Amino acid sequence: TPIEVVPLVVLSQSFPARPSSIPDIRDFVRRCLAESPLNEDGNREVGETVFRALLDAAGPTGSIHVAFRIFPEHIEVDVLHSESQPKDFQPKPAAAAPGEDGRPVIVRPPPGAPTPSVPVSVPPVSMTPPSMAPATVAPPGTVAPPGTVPLGQAGEPATFAEWMSKALRREGMTQEAAARQLGVSVKTVSRWVGGTTEPRMRDLRRIQEVFGEVPLP
Repeated sequence: TPIEVVPLVVLSQSFPARPSSIPDIRDFVRRCLAESPLNEDGNREVGETVFRALLDAAGPTGSIHVAFRIFPEHIEVDVLHSESQPKDFQPKPAAAAPGEDGRPVIVRPPPGAPTPSVPVSVPPVSMTPPSMAPATVAPPGTVAPPGTVPLGQAGEPATFAEWMSKALRREGMTQEAAARQLGVSVKTVSRWVGGTTEPRMRDLRRIQEVFGEVPLP
């Protein structure tokens, strides 16, 4: 049986599961897409899918692990949540994420295999091979899912607190009503509006369900 050797580039990194990590995750995705065989539309599709997966994978604590496997003609991406905190923001050489017990967990385990992480796998995206379209890095601000508010950009709120205040006024919603809808305490909403704290990554998903948009730094 002939054996085919296919070049493979693996890039992975872990981030705290907090919205403040999103700019670092966005930069990591952009660097990975610089190695991509996809065209500009393909890169944008991968970026948008990764950020949709972030909201699905997020937990209240722990870390988010993003891993890219770049083949000559397609890309595979995994987004996982782990209860352990990353020690730093340095890229890891292998496609593995720390599990709850400290042992490595394979990013894409075999079907049915036990894993302490909750995987959210992005299906492989196969598009135009490199011989027909050069790799193009998505420009800043475009790697985000539809329905997002890019905080800090021209014409958009500068902070989450500013966005939250405007969203409540737009919906005619009190902080008490928002707390009920979002499943958090009134004190939590008050701290968000006051800029004392930021929502958790998982909160962003519920915020999008309630307000129809999600603010991303």
